[in-house]
Amino acid sequence: MPKETRRGKALRQLADRMRSLVMAGRFDRAFEVGERVMAAQPSAEIVEALIYPIDSGLTTFPETRFYELLSAIKRRPRPRRFHAWYVLMTSVLLDRLRWAAETIRESEKLLALPRRYGWMRWHRGLLILNKHWDPSAARDDFRAVLDSAPQVWKAKALIAEIDLSEGQTSRAFLAMAQLLRSVDDDDLASVRAWRGEMHLWIGQYRRALPDLDWAVRRMSPLALCWRGACFVKLGRLTEAIRDLDAQIRSHPDDFEALVWRGEARRLMGSTREALEDLDAVCRHGSSELWAHVNRALIRANLGDRNGLWADYSSLPDWVRQYFAWELGKPITPDSPSDAITAQLEAILRAARGVRRHNQYLFPLWIPSPTK
Repeated sequence: MPKETRRGKALRQLADRMRSLVMAGRFDRAFEVGERVMAAQPSAEIVEALIYPIDSGLTTFPETRFYELLSAIKRRPRPRRFHAWYVLMTSVLLDRLRWAAETIRESEKLLALPRRYGWMRWHRGLLILNKHWDPSAARDDFRAVLDSAPQVWKAKALIAEIDLSEGQTSRAFLAMAQLLRSVDDDDLASVRAWRGEMHLWIGQYRRALPDLDWAVRRMSPLALCWRGACFVKLGRLTEAIRDLDAQIRSHPDDFEALVWRGEARRLMGSTREALEDLDAVCRHGSSELWAHVNRALIRANLGDRNGLWADYSSLPDWVRQYFAWELGKPITPDSPSDAITAQLEAILRAARGVRRHNQYLFPLWIPSPTK
């Protein structure tokens, strides 16, 4: 076994050890292990494991366990040498409990930490970007991550996403090209899949396919979803269903893939199956904007006026108001169904390949309400 592989395995084992210690409430010992791991300049994957030792894959532990851990942290004195770790863990736990205001207040303490702890701002950057729609502040956080842990390449890709959402398309794709030249071979598939997704978002479906084909061949976890989405937009619905079926089998929690499969099934006329996918997304509350748009169109086709209005009225107010202004047709509860469906179809056309509800992506398909 090559030396680097043995080293990586040893660091992963230490990260797993830290996870066990955190879950046992042995925080000081856990953070001591974390310091040892970071001193060895671990891979980006291991850095992320240190940030989220309370997560397991795509799922998390029950809320009651988060609350127990948070209560234990609050009761314990915080040794000065582990202050940064306690701030990070407290902010992550508050976020998992969905206490938004408290999470932001706690995460602000990360800004005052020494430079070597800049990597801890990864969590704050995602929080600011996804939940508070402040791309500029998020960009600062991701730059701090790279300043202290340049191996965390996802921070570069997220900065490129921010550039793309702000209309800096050339700069965004130049950054992704540079990233492809700098990452390890093990990360190439993920970067190419990411670049393919960015092409998908701006409607460059055929340009996305070479990257996504390459990433699918190398088993990149989310590439099948995005290639399936490209096939939907290109009208290649049978191929889309094939990819999306495979993605959902291997990643049943991929709600973006469920939205796309629901849309593909709607376009194919498979109403019952489409409703199963879209209902599941709406129940979960993930990517619900696009699930409601697609489900509303199905309900209109079925003559379900009440269902159509329920889905339509669940869309963000300013999205509905913008498209009412854009189309010159204000929508009210007694508007004809065809007027409502015309607006829904206009929203889907404008969105191109975006089927994620993240607010920072809204400028890709609708002008910012602040401009």
